[in-house]
Amino acid sequence: MLIVLVILLAMLVGAPVVSAEVAPGPHLASIELIERKGYAPNLDPEPSVALAVIDPSTGREKLYLRGKIDERKRVVPAPFGTPSWAADGGLIAFTGFDGNALKDRIYVVAPDGTNLRPLPRTQNGSDPVLSPDGHLLAFTRSRYRSHINKNFFKDFKGEPVRVYSSKTTWIVDLAGGKPRRLTPWRNGLYNTPTSFSPDGTGLLLTKEDDRLDGVRVMRMSLADGATNEVLKGAVEAKYSPDGSRIAFVGYLHRDIVKAEENHDYLASELYVAAANGTGVRRLSRSKGVLESSPSWDPSGQRLAYVQLKGDTSFLAGLSNLFPTGNALMQVNADGTCRKKIASRPSTAFYGVAWQPGVGREAGPIIC
Repeated sequence: MLIVLVILLAMLVGAPVVSAEVAPGPHLASIELIERKGYAPNLDPEPSVALAVIDPSTGREKLYLRGKIDERKRVVPAPFGTPSWAADGGLIAFTGFDGNALKDRIYVVAPDGTNLRPLPRTQNGSDPVLSPDGHLLAFTRSRYRSHINKNFFKDFKGEPVRVYSSKTTWIVDLAGGKPRRLTPWRNGLYNTPTSFSPDGTGLLLTKEDDRLDGVRVMRMSLADGATNEVLKGAVEAKYSPDGSRIAFVGYLHRDIVKAEENHDYLASELYVAAANGTGVRRLSRSKGVLESSPSWDPSGQRLAYVQLKGDTSFLAGLSNLFPTGNALMQVNADGTCRKKIASRPSTAFYGVAWQPGVGREAGPIIC
């Protein structure tokens, strides 16, 4: 009874994200978009989205919060994003779409789909990352504006439409206080948080900048906001449980997807490196296949990730928005024993996150 009262009090005052213990054993979380047989655009019933909790040994799943994206008076997971676990493995943070308010914000829910609640001061937020101690949440906010240049149609000067687009990283103390912006707003600059260091002193970011050549992984000190470049040509970096390594996806080898009308592009590969970016080791060698969303098993001995065959159509990459038939995969951290966890023709997996915590270690895959 005392434990229940403590948890309820924490929820009411916005205390650090903690929860009661759940059954041990390895589990994954993912956001799914599920097509319905015979579905066509603008015809009901529409595809649905859901939060999935998956057994990596069997691929069996349980779906929660399932509903249509624009369903009124319900909160459903927003596609295109990866969930994040609380350090004790008892709560999952995700970007949710409130069909009543018609806006996104960050929510948490228990692994069995109960105790859904919004996190305070995260309106219009996405890409949630919870800190190891449960006190902090990092997330992103985006700005996009377009402006028609009337002078173009009058004098044919400049661009017909001017566009402003930027994404910034924010951090909020879940015990109270206002969110704090960590990176600047600037047209063509995008910063997305991907992983706290296990000691909570640093935050890994994916940085995209129109003024620079290629994407980068940056490390930000939370003490003074100083940043340093860890890797170039890399995204989605995640610290290993002991903080000694990072897993990431990158474009360090020229694996080119041949698309129609000369719309060729680079496929992303899976890598592991030391935490400072040295000693890079390539784990995937799948020609024309895109890897994304690496996540460490609590033992630090294997990784889960998402795999997708590269789109070769004229609108190259468009199928990545709704990648039905993609796959959840796992591989040892040394690149051995790659295995498929799940793949379904009618389902698109958006990101994957391994449940942390003692008793949930999967250990190495046995080939």
